[in-house]
Amino acid sequence: MRFRILGALEIFDGTDWRGISAAKPRALLAALLVRRDGPVPTDRLGAELWGEREPRAAANLIQQYVLRLRRELGDREGRLLVTRPPGYQVVPDGEDDLDAAVFARLGASGRAALAAGEPERAAGLLAEALALWRGPALADVPAGPVVEAEAARLDEQRLDVLQARVEADLACGRHRALVPELRQSVREHPLREGLWEQLMLALYGSGRQAEALDAYREVHRLLAAELSVEPSAPLRALHRRMLRGDPGLAAPGPGPRPPERAARAGRGPGPPRQLPAAVSGFTGRRAELRLLDGPSDGAEPGVGPAVRVITGTAGAGKTALALHWAHRAARDFPDGQLYVNLRGFDSTAGPVPPGEAVRGFLEALSVPPERIPDPLEARAALLRTETAGRRLLFVLDNATDAAQVRPLLPGGAGCAVLVTGRGRLAGLAVTDGARLIRLDVLPREEAHELLVARLGADRIAAEPEAAAELIELCARLPLALAVTAARAVGRPGFALSAVAAELRDTRGRLDVLDTGEGASSVRTVFSWSYLRLDARTARVFRLLGLYPGRDAAAPAVAALAGLTVQEAAAALTGLAHVHLIDEHRPGRYSFHDLLRVYAAGLAAAEESPAERTAALHRLFDHFLHTAHLAGRRLVPVRRALPLPPPVPGSAPRHPEDYEEAMAWFEAERAVLLAVTDAAGPAGFDGHAWQLPLVMGDFLHLSGRWHDWAATQRTAIAAARRQEDPAGTALCHCESGRAAIRLGRHEEARDALSRALELQRGLNDLPGQTHTLRTLAWLYEQQGDYRATLRRLEQVLELERAAGNLAGWGGALNNIGWCHSHLGDHEKALVCCHEALRLHREAGASVGEAYTWETLGFTRRAMGEYTEALDCYRRCREEFHRLGNRYGEADALRNLGELLRTVGDLAGAREAWRDSLVLLGGLDHPDADAVRALLGAAD
Repeated sequence: MRFRILGALEIFDGTDWRGISAAKPRALLAALLVRRDGPVPTDRLGAELWGEREPRAAANLIQQYVLRLRRELGDREGRLLVTRPPGYQVVPDGEDDLDAAVFARLGASGRAALAAGEPERAAGLLAEALALWRGPALADVPAGPVVEAEAARLDEQRLDVLQARVEADLACGRHRALVPELRQSVREHPLREGLWEQLMLALYGSGRQAEALDAYREVHRLLAAELSVEPSAPLRALHRRMLRGDPGLAAPGPGPRPPERAARAGRGPGPPRQLPAAVSGFTGRRAELRLLDGPSDGAEPGVGPAVRVITGTAGAGKTALALHWAHRAARDFPDGQLYVNLRGFDSTAGPVPPGEAVRGFLEALSVPPERIPDPLEARAALLRTETAGRRLLFVLDNATDAAQVRPLLPGGAGCAVLVTGRGRLAGLAVTDGARLIRLDVLPREEAHELLVARLGADRIAAEPEAAAELIELCARLPLALAVTAARAVGRPGFALSAVAAELRDTRGRLDVLDTGEGASSVRTVFSWSYLRLDARTARVFRLLGLYPGRDAAAPAVAALAGLTVQEAAAALTGLAHVHLIDEHRPGRYSFHDLLRVYAAGLAAAEESPAERTAALHRLFDHFLHTAHLAGRRLVPVRRALPLPPPVPGSAPRHPEDYEEAMAWFEAERAVLLAVTDAAGPAGFDGHAWQLPLVMGDFLHLSGRWHDWAATQRTAIAAARRQEDPAGTALCHCESGRAAIRLGRHEEARDALSRALELQRGLNDLPGQTHTLRTLAWLYEQQGDYRATLRRLEQVLELERAAGNLAGWGGALNNIGWCHSHLGDHEKALVCCHEALRLHREAGASVGEAYTWETLGFTRRAMGEYTEALDCYRRCREEFHRLGNRYGEADALRNLGELLRTVGDLAGAREAWRDSLVLLGGLDHPDADAVRALLGAAD
């Protein structure tokens, strides 16, 4: 078993490197690894894992963690992780089982070679030691006293080895090749004077004396500002020697090169190591890391570089993932690792030109400046020449598009390229065989792991509900979670519930997540994408902040923005290209809550109140009028609701048939519910009661009865606020219908009584007809068919007087249903046949289908099974033709029951299976009853 701690803690199981998933066992193993020269007492381990909050059962918990680790290590007999009083000890398999031990051995050998006057050998050994590092030591281990001290010691040793390797490279005359690396090193460790001294030597030895003196002035200013001290005596002495032009500072001639590195003139033998430090405490992204480890999708092996592209929304952690993987994979690329921030979304400096980035790579590969041509094509060709036959890793961070990336691609089949960006990078998959890896927000489990890694398991375990709320308030966005965790770490005395309370205020949430530094401020990072949009697309993004639903399609966005559907679709595509929104299903777009808050803030700042109101009016009219038209397709006999005409730009859709209407309702269901809730508070009470009415039949037919009831409560309140008695009556009636379906009969009777009272006061005969029909349904559900019949006879009289053939036929069908249940089957048949005639004359196919259902029931009750089967089949065919899936499913269920009665069990099963498929597609609760029928038959 081998272990790595120079980066995240990982174990090698014989096949692959992997981490330890749980934080406490990981911390325990880390403490044992860094103190493996002897047993670590249990009390010391307790202090390491819990600090001052050590629980009473610490010893038992540690024992459980040891057992868990043994299972993960495949060490069930305890030969590797040994119980050794007064605690536990990791007994190594060999000297090289821990990367930190290998690092120490290589570092010591390298320093010895340097002291012995063998700089070339020293440089190789020291570079090999540094290649073991994948990020900060023990990066993913919760910091206890032992781990914290060891991580600091190892990081200090790494800097010492780095300086020793630079010293060896300087002794070999590699001054020019060292400049880019040393510039990055002093940025990362600005107070380490030894690195500044080496940078000055590298610049001076490259013939860049002015830049060397500028470096001294820079470190002089830095030390004065930060520490109020002068540079050290060695640094001041070096500065004086440079001012005198001391010939002893001249770079020595290059020494002998190893054969594999001297094949082409112009290459310096020191490999570039340009990767920035990996993010400390990186967690999660296991699925994405597996994709990064796999081969690229389209590249032919051995032909070109392996290209991997990480895309995703702002703040998703693209760079963090890229650097984590790059450090982990660095050992596979012994010829070096190159890095460039292409600044694809930098609103101040702008993107890095490809030619500039290529020049930087060529300089890092020790190509003399005089050999670098000016034309981009020639530079790119030289880069491919210089990288052919080498094993290099390129990290191209924050790319704008594929055009910025292609000139930077190396020529060697042994090279790999990792690209990150928010923009149009899919073309790299087509032309360069890139594997595209899209980052979304974190899964909840991985978001929880991130908080545990940053805040400690104990603090999370103490307030699990608050931790879960933080995860949701941060929209599971890694950057937001990291900022929130940093705030919590900085205030250890604050409860997590207090941190969550700061984030609950939607308007101020992005202020809480503002660190004051660009790359770590959520609002600023979002702005880098927004500021690159054209005016129309930017306006669409702002207005999406007003959109009530969780996702949107182009027709609704067109209404919101007052655009054509084609213009809206183009804007949505543009937003998806830069990952400000996500096309999570074909044609449907969404974004997470923090981007929604950002967009809403932009809308409030950049759109006038009148513009915001007009946008919502168009949107609400779009949904109201489309739902009205779609509802008429579902139940054509329903009286049309008188609506004001739609405002210009709302562009309602016109579903052609039942199937299209049902599909539209299914796609927009969640949005319609959100619009219902949002319309009243936005000042659109008319929409708040009319929309629930026109979508009621859909919610009924699809079995969303609780949604049906809830929307009617909203509707009644809105109609009352508008002081519209006719509308209030309709809403009470619809509320009664929903209550009947939910079995709340007393509630239904109260609602229907209030509706009738209002309608009689208004002399609203069509409204009374509808309410009386609903009352009849209530009595039927209670099994009182005589009371049902009395109400239906009132309905029949009103429909005849109005000359409404479809309503007249519907009343006769329902009366026939009552007569059949009361045992008068002949009278039922007369009513149903007259109903069929009226429905056909009126063209009311839905009413005709329901009448065939009543005829089937009546014929079955009369024992006329052949005729009943024919009726149910005609009922099923009619509903199928109409695209009414619920009606068809109900007919199939009845057909199956009759087939079972006549002994055709196979036919019954087939009918019920077909019914179940239809009900399952509707997510309808009646599916349970059909499953029960199938179960009994089986």
